[in-house]
Amino acid sequence: MYDTVLIPTDGSEPAARAVEQGLEIADRFDATLHVLYAADLDDRTPLDISSSQAAESMREYGQQLTGGVAEQAPAGLEVVRAVEEGDPREVILEYVDEHDIDVVVMGTHGRRGLDKLLLGSVTEHVMRNVTCSVLVTRAEPGEEPVDNASAAIDAARTALESADDVDADGLELEGQPHEMGGYWIVHAETPERSFNVHISRATGTARIADVTDE
Repeated sequence: MYDTVLIPTDGSEPAARAVEQGLEIADRFDATLHVLYAADLDDRTPLDISSSQAAESMREYGQQLTGGVAEQAPAGLEVVRAVEEGDPREVILEYVDEHDIDVVVMGTHGRRGLDKLLLGSVTEHVMRNVTCSVLVTRAEPGEEPVDNASAAIDAARTALESADDVDADGLELEGQPHEMGGYWIVHAETPERSFNVHISRATGTARIADVTDE
């Protein structure tokens, strides 16, 4: 059904939800996953930062975000990372056309009516103008945000101990998770294997990546 899936990400909680569903869709259909970050430089850039400095900083941030999504991808899934400069609304539309994208998976803050119109939602603009299907993700009942390192460690431990292919005997977790975009990344080790557990700040969803050979 889908050969190419695009996830635009900005590190926000709505984008984190979209990442989770986008990964599931790409894995289900064995599709190529495209992860896109748009570095939007405008008049909100601080005056004491030159345009070149701001651009480089945003490109680096985009590389971190897209790299974090790629790390979560199931083994064998083809992932294409892209960092582009420009208005996210137009960057996404152009990327869809240039790469023959079948479906875009995006998040929304869930605002309705006048609030949504005033905010000028990127998601709303893409939905109205894009040439392919768009899947919009929203918060699900029962989702629990993970807003501190201690909770992230607890969530990672639970995920590892519940995983069928992880021998939790001798499991050790680092006490200082790395925070990147909308995720906590908790490193853990058993006597024979190493893992990075990605915990969504927005939903508490955990994805386990085996990094033993890296």
